[in-house]
Amino acid sequence: MKCELRKWRLTDAKALSAVLNNKKVLNNLRDGVPFPYTEQDASDYIYTMLSSDDNSTFAYAITLDDCVIGSIGAFRQGNIHSCTAELGYYLAEVHWGKGIITDAIRQICDIIFKTTDILRIYAEPFSYNIGSRRALEKAGFALEGIMRSNGIKNGKVLDVALYSLIRDIEPYPVRRLDQEEIPSALELCWQVFMRYEAPEYSAEGIDAFRASLDDKERTRRLTFYGAFDNDRLIGVLCMRAPQHIADFFVDEAYHNRGIGRKLFEAMKIDYEEQTFTVNSSPYAVEIYRHLGFVPTDTEQLTGGIRYTPMRFN
Repeated sequence: MKCELRKWRLTDAKALSAVLNNKKVLNNLRDGVPFPYTEQDASDYIYTMLSSDDNSTFAYAITLDDCVIGSIGAFRQGNIHSCTAELGYYLAEVHWGKGIITDAIRQICDIIFKTTDILRIYAEPFSYNIGSRRALEKAGFALEGIMRSNGIKNGKVLDVALYSLIRDIEPYPVRRLDQEEIPSALELCWQVFMRYEAPEYSAEGIDAFRASLDDKERTRRLTFYGAFDNDRLIGVLCMRAPQHIADFFVDEAYHNRGIGRKLFEAMKIDYEEQTFTVNSSPYAVEIYRHLGFVPTDTEQLTGGIRYTPMRFN
């Protein structure tokens, strides 16, 4: 379920008080939160968050239809850990198990990594808190280890799980795509083709390209590489045997950022023999030239598809 994060308002005190007046919620938090949790307690907390340094405290209300249903925040650490932030969150019990916390975690991490110099965000749920741990894992956090006997809550000695998410310092990382990501890759190919290449093709050629994307047997034989902006797929390169580029497209919003070259260089690592071929569309001939390809024949026309055979050595 999709939630929205926003800055706290003093008028949120009543709703926040209702969320925290629940022992099941408090049992998963650190000590220091009073019970019962009054509207005055909520007002004091909200005032503190609003008064904090915006570069050190990143505190948000989790909302549905602008109504507060939880809280999430990350807090910059000190000294040599000044580029690290600790993450904390909680949600009204009625909304547990709906994917809301996972969504909130993704949102706050995206905000922090895009707007600050924070490199690492970590969280320390109690090891028994499977729901919290799954939410972190679904949001991309990695388990670094279990800190044994690391906390005492309600008189019990508890293990604590340590999770972290590291900023991807290299922009637009490239990797091989998993099977479940291939439909999105094919859709990206189609969208970019229609925007940039279809104008150069006849109706027959457009239909032929669409049919190639819908051909499950062809797709099964391809190896897909993808470039990402966080979780968003922004570029696709597909290889077929022996070493032929079958499809190569980059989201139009990310053109001229070197993403095509990143895809090409990442793909090359997987091949010992550095010779590649492609049948380039009219639009892409100059793009392939910049990558080092040279034409091996004049422009061809097959089944309505215009292309120039090219080779990279």
